[in-house]
Formats: sequence, structure tokens, C-alpha cells
Amino acid sequence: MDITIDDNRNVYVVSDIHNYADGFKRLLKKIQFNENDLLIIDGDIFDRGDKPVELYFEILKYPNIQMIQGNHDVWVARQIIEQFGHRKTGEYISYNTVAIMEKRLTPVDILRLAEWIQEKPYYINLTINGRKYQIAHAQTFLTPERMLDKRKIYMGDGYYEYFIRGVEEHEQFISVVGHTVTDNRRIWVSPSGRTIRIDCGAGYKCYGKEGTLGAIRLNDMKEFYIN
Repeated sequence: MDITIDDNRNVYVVSDIHNYADGFKRLLKKIQFNENDLLIIDGDIFDRGDKPVELYFEILKYPNIQMIQGNHDVWVARQIIEQFGHRKTGEYISYNTVAIMEKRLTPVDILRLAEWIQEKPYYINLTINGRKYQIAHAQTFLTPERMLDKRKIYMGDGYYEYFIRGVEEHEQFISVVGHTVTDNRRIWVSPSGRTIRIDCGAGYKCYGKEGTLGAIRLNDMKEFYIN
């Protein structure tokens, strides 16, 4: 997916919400999110936390929220389609999300949620007033549209460990990714400024571990956190 912004609207990116609905709602208030803004969720909406339905419904309220598929979202959709649609769509790891949804949603609505996930892109090429970004859950690539194995985009490839240290970067755009928690649970920007990591560990709060929900406003690189 390609998005071009040629005006003064604010563009925010957040990732790895992991069912943390309360934190996401607080984040929207903190950034004063409105109809003129754009918010991109960089994957892993689901799993771990205990409020996937509330989070899903909150996201649906806003037509100016774009979602990218993360590995947990891929797995949730596959589990739903196998369990409720009775067909195999690929391997998955089962967490708690589908079991929680079963108690709150009808099978038809759960299947619609899986379709909603699978309609979303694996990456977004974003241009803000001439400045180019690629936003993907785990790793960015020069020609992701040509890749047959989309797992590399939401899981990373053999160079992933170099990539997340800012060693493997692209001159054509700035990479914005989540997937792996930053060391200090804050947004990390590489020395060159061409790699931005925004998974601040919100998914681990449900385990009693340290973590925050972090978002970045790409217009001015301002960071926002929900503890």
C-alpha cells in the first residue's frame, strides 16, 4: 500500500498493542487524535492482553486508522479460519485471543474479523511532504511487493538481527518497525535516523513485566508513551 501526505496532517505510528485496549484508548486521548490525523498500527494488535474485542471495536470507530498485519494478527486470522471456517490457511501459534472472542462474538462475526485482518497490507510505503518511509511489522525491503514469502516482512529474514541494530539500512526510505521490544522500552532511532523501532513492550504488561505503549509522530519525531 502507498500513502502520500502533502499537507500538514499529523501522522502517528504505534505497534504491538497486544490487546491492550485501555492503553490504546488513553493513547488516542494523549495525542488528541482527530479526523484530520492519520494513525498507522504497525502490526500485532492481538494476543497476550485480555481485551481483544474492545480493542477491535475501538479501531473500527476510526476510518483514518490504517493497520498492517503482524505475525500475531496473521496467526489469529489463521486460527479463526481453521476453527470456524473449517479450512487450513497456514501454520499458527495459538494464544488467548480467539478463546476470549468466542465468549463475546458470534462465529459469523469472528470470521468477519479474520477477513478484516487478511484484507490489511503487510507494509505501507508512506511519503510525507517528500520524505519517504516504509512501515512494516518486522523488517523492510526494497521490493516487498515481489516477495513470495511474506513471512519475512512480519517475522524478519536471515539478516534481521543486523537490521534491528541499524546495520542493514536503506538509502531510499526510513524504516519503521515493531516486532522486537527495544532494550529500554522506549522508541529507538538508529544513529543515521534511517531505522525507527517502536515496540516498547506493551504486550508484556499482562505478564507483570516492564513495558509501555509507545507512538511516534513522524512529522516532528515527537514520542508519546502510555505506562
